[in-house]
Amino acid sequence: MKKALSGTVISLIGTVITLLFLELVMRLFMAKPTNPEPAWNDRPLFYFRAQGMPGMQDFSYTVPKPEGAFRIAAIGDSFTFAPYMQFTDTYVKKLETMLNLRDGSRGTQVINYGVPAYSTSHEVSVVQRALHEGADLILLQITLNDPEVKHHTPQGIRENMDDRFGPLKLTGTMEWLQSYWKTFGFVASRIHNTKTHNEYIKYFNDLFENPRSWNPFTESMKRLVESVRQANKPIIAVVFPLFGLPMDDAYPFHSIHEKVRNLMRDLSVPVLDLSPMYKGIPLERLQVIPGVDRHPNEIAHRMAAEKIYLWMEDQKLLPEIAIISEKFATRLGIDQQRPWARNDAQL
Repeated sequence: MKKALSGTVISLIGTVITLLFLELVMRLFMAKPTNPEPAWNDRPLFYFRAQGMPGMQDFSYTVPKPEGAFRIAAIGDSFTFAPYMQFTDTYVKKLETMLNLRDGSRGTQVINYGVPAYSTSHEVSVVQRALHEGADLILLQITLNDPEVKHHTPQGIRENMDDRFGPLKLTGTMEWLQSYWKTFGFVASRIHNTKTHNEYIKYFNDLFENPRSWNPFTESMKRLVESVRQANKPIIAVVFPLFGLPMDDAYPFHSIHEKVRNLMRDLSVPVLDLSPMYKGIPLERLQVIPGVDRHPNEIAHRMAAEKIYLWMEDQKLLPEIAIISEKFATRLGIDQQRPWARNDAQL
């Protein structure tokens, strides 16, 4: 009996010593908290909108459109709207700026119809509105959550919304324990991160594999495309990747991108997939709030605008006045620079 009790005590003491040693290691070599929010903030000091506009997407525009204007309607969700960014920094307005370099006016308009949290089913009516307002070309932006089935009309993204795939957030006793017991916090965070990583992948794959979401998505897309065709206007599609996982060979959604591309080709809609352009770029260079919000930031939007422009030029979708006649490979001074050539672009 005494030997058994002695063995139990020794085992317990050994466990305590091991835990204390692990805690010491954590405090010495892993002092930084897991999944910390950035200590800096590069978001705008305030957000502005055009005077008198009821929405936050764009400048004011007239209906009907001005005589001779070429109007592109950018239809999409939060990736087009761009939360935490000025509306002038979106790929929509960057593209508009490029298309007006030759005459210096807004003769070519690219209007932002993006609404956060919209699915493709909601965008059918938005396309019809854009056509009514004089769109000459529909630019449909596709995100990999577009098949989400929502039986309500989203009104945007609320502040401090719960993120089911976000960092671990404990409360009560568990929060207290995490703050004082670093080993526990480390292990709990690793378990949580592994779980949410797998759930993130499963969630988006299921949207495109489950008939309950895929079938309504394809039907909505067909109705959307048909409404444009009935108006005798062109439509193109641009697919953004998800910025929640690194853009590398292990990116788990390549098959989904292919499925979207095949759908649009079946509908005879020219489609541009932007994902190859972001390959190898660290996520913190692309996320609007690194580690906190996975929407693309100003860098990602600027890159998208440039890629979309070159693709539209190749597709001969732009009026002559919108073609950029002067492109340079450098911008190092105020005088003439080295001319840009096609091989300068990572196409």
